[in-house]
Formats: sequence, structure tokens, C-alpha cells
Amino acid sequence: MKRNIIVLSILICLLIDMTSCTCQNKQYKRIFKTVWKKVNKSYYDPAFGGLDWKDIHDRYLPKIRGAENDQDFYRLVNRMLWELNVSHANLIPPGNLARSEPLVCAEGSPGFDLRLLNGEAVIISVRSGSPAWEAGLRPGYVIQAVDEIPVEQIIQEAELLMRPPYNCRGCTGIFTKAVLSRIYGSAGTQVSIKYSEDRGEEKDTSLIRIKRNGRALGPKGMLYLAVDFESKLLENGIGYIKLNTFQQPLAPQISNAIKSMGDVKGIIFDLRGNAGGEIEEMPDLFLNDTSLLFLRKSGNGETKMFFNPAEETYKGPLVLLVDQLSGSACELFAACLQAAGRAVVIGEQSPGAVMESDMKVFLNGSILMYPVAQPVTPEGRVLEGYGVVPDIEVGLDREMLLKGVDSQIDTAINILKRYNTIY
Repeated sequence: MKRNIIVLSILICLLIDMTSCTCQNKQYKRIFKTVWKKVNKSYYDPAFGGLDWKDIHDRYLPKIRGAENDQDFYRLVNRMLWELNVSHANLIPPGNLARSEPLVCAEGSPGFDLRLLNGEAVIISVRSGSPAWEAGLRPGYVIQAVDEIPVEQIIQEAELLMRPPYNCRGCTGIFTKAVLSRIYGSAGTQVSIKYSEDRGEEKDTSLIRIKRNGRALGPKGMLYLAVDFESKLLENGIGYIKLNTFQQPLAPQISNAIKSMGDVKGIIFDLRGNAGGEIEEMPDLFLNDTSLLFLRKSGNGETKMFFNPAEETYKGPLVLLVDQLSGSACELFAACLQAAGRAVVIGEQSPGAVMESDMKVFLNGSILMYPVAQPVTPEGRVLEGYGVVPDIEVGLDREMLLKGVDSQIDTAINILKRYNTIY
């Protein structure tokens, strides 16, 4: 009797597992079909760049049917999307948006930022008064491990998630975000950091992630949009504004910040690490005349996008800082102001992740980003895959950071000083 009960229990468990797998596979198939149809209907290029999108559907469908778990499913769908060879095509698993875009979607931060310099994860800035600052972390220090996971391992794991744009800048951006996604996280949680100081001495510290300014968005506040905004007056009467994302409500805040600075000799607009967002209203703050800013190419044809000056525009010297983590609308903004002769761009060539996209949130919490239009500069230059080439290319240097000098900001200050000397 006891043996029969055991056998019956095993059979029930097997049936439950089979039912669960069947339901799971049906959900995979539904999401896959929705993803394919969204792209098929909305893709900016009706010819799909020569790809047979229907054939791609037929190739991937049997693989989706055989997906054994979520990891396999999302890997397959994204592999299909990335055959388009454009940015802004991604199916993000539930709860993983902050891991994908930590600089703008992570709720909590210990208060420092980093970049990969010569293969090392180097701290480039530390917010005064933050947990990182209080623990003694400073620009130029090298992060060795996060929560006991070596940085080298984090980067190796990120290599499996390579996606367009397929260039060295895009790769560096993905690797950097992978490290940052381990450092950032939920507000109030703890992260352990292993790092080396200027003399190479290794140390360990534990930091509490503090909540960043921002707001929850989407169904039940499932998305968090962090807004890091900084404005100040530097020496020599030069204004400085830093922003991690472009959102419409921020335009008045930027305008007010410029007004509060008074009669400045120039403004440095720091867009390093800016993930983009919505370009609307941002160019208006700096344009002196009605301008054709860019062309928008979609499945419905080409649209000319004009921008008009705001009631009070800033007309003085303007420098934009960009790097390999400046993306999307941020790149479009910089390229258009550069092409119009309105700004000098300094820093590193951006990755070229410049597509207009829409978003769909599925019932299971996964998020689909899919491209719907391609912006092109007025002279016809495609930014996707190429990015913004600075007028003056300057990289960050660890030795200079250890001395408290940001080479890119320092170059911008010198350019504005020279401009004021000449004029």
C-alpha cells in the first residue's frame, strides 16, 4: 500500500511538471509571436535591410517551442531581434531593466560612477557625502570585485549578451553597464566592494545603496526612472550642467539652472553616461533660430523635424561632453547641435545606438523595446552604428583622476577660456 502511494505521488508530480511545461511553452509562443508581429508591423525599413523577416520567424519558432526555461527563451528571442543589427531591439526579462540600464533605471546607488580604462574598472567620480565618499572611495581607485565577484568574471559573462551596435564602443558600454548593474541596485540594500587605492593597496568595504532622485513609472510602478541632475558655477565664470537622461519635464529645470548662473562665459553640458530618452524641448534651449534638426525615417516615409527657439534661449559658448555610454536621444542631440555649429563636442566617440523605439510591457512583466524610426542628421548622416565623433577627442586618464583632474572637463574649460580670450 505504501509503495502504491509513493508511485501515485511520483505520477502526480510528473503530471504537474508536464502541465507546467505546457503552460510555460504556450506563454513563450504567445510572447514570441507578439514580438515578431510588433517588429513586422512597425519596423522603420519595410525591406528589413534585405533580411527575410518571415524566414527568420520560421527558423526561430521550432527553437522557441523547445525552450526549456526562461533563460533559453529570452536568449533565443533576443538572438532573433539582434539579427536586425540595430539598437533598441531587446526583450528584457521581468525585473531586469535596471540591470540593462543601471545608469538610468536603478533605484539605488552607493554614490560613485566608473568607466573601463585600459581594461580596469576605474572610479571617475564620487558624490560628496555619499556612502562611497564616507567610506573613502575616490576618483582613480580601481574596483576589483563586487559582492565577491571579480570584475573580470562580470565582463566575461557580459560577453554572452553582446548586442548591436556591434563596435568596440558598444562592447565597452555593455561591459561597463554590467559592472555598474552589480554596484547599483535596490535602495537600502548593501553591496560589498573590493578595490585598490592609488598605491595599489587592496581594501574591502560594504556600502548601503541610497535612493536616487526619480519616480516610479508603468503598471504598479514596475519601472524606476532615476534622474541625476547637477548644476553649478565653476571657476572663471563657467557654468556646468550634468544630466543622465533626457525627459521633457527636465527642460524647464535646465533653463532655470542656466538663468541662476547669471552672465556666464560658457556652459559645459555633461552628457557622459546619458542614456537618452526624449529629445523634445531640449534643443530649443540652445538654438538661436528655427532649425531643421533631423530627418525621421519610418515605414511611412521621411519626416522633417523642426525645432524652434524657446522664449529664453542660451546664446553663449556651449561645450558638450560625450563618451562611450552616451546613447540614443543624447547622441542625436549632440550630433545635431554639432552639425548646426552650435556646440563644440569633446570626449570620446559615442556608440551609435540611435533609433527611435516603442515599448510594450507583457503581463508577465517582460519588456519589449522595438525600433520604429531611424533619425538622420540634416546632411543625411546616419548615426546608428557610427555615433558622434567629437570635435576634440579626449579620454579619461587614471593618473589624472587620482590627482583630482577630469581630463575631459579640463579640456572643455580650456576651450571656453580660449574662446573668451579671442572674443
